[in-house]
Parts: sequence; C-alpha cells; structure tokens
Amino acid sequence: MVIVAIRYMILAVTRFENTDERGIEEIMYGIQREVINKMMDCAVILIIDTLLESIRVCFGATEDQINELVCVFISKLPEAWRCRFTAPQVG
Repeated sequence: MVIVAIRYMILAVTRFENTDERGIEEIMYGIQREVINKMMDCAVILIIDTLLESIRVCFGATEDQINELVCVFISKLPEAWRCRFTAPQVG
C-alpha cells in the first residue's frame, strides 16, 4: 500500500507540474489568502451572532425583531458584500 501511495503522489505531482503554470510560491500565497478570507468570514459571523444574542438578552428582542434587524442590516451593506454574506442563523 505504501508503494502504491508513493506512486500516486509522484503521478499527482507530475500531472500538476504539466498542467499548472503557477509556481509553488504563487500557489502557497493563494492558499494563504483563501485561509485568511475564511477566517475573516468566520470572525465576522461570530461577531454578528454575538451582537444579536446581546440585543436579545439586553433588550428582550423577539425572534421576529431580530430577523427584521438582520434583514435591515444586510440591506444596508454594499452590494458586493450582500452576495458574499448571508444572514447568520438566529437562535
């Protein structure tokens, strides 16, 4: 099994080298950007969820009021952001 796995890795690297014009540095930077973007997305969602929970606790907001607040908030975002972020799951 080890020999088969090594052979598969060699074939995968060979195929990659023959089909991808980017260097390893470009690929690593691309992966790094993707990871950072995902982390930022998660952080923003966590902050919004925490804010909504705080509003619910401090002001006694109902689920309908929270949902309305989320809809208004999203409608105020720039168009490019609205299609990137969806409303966080309330509850």
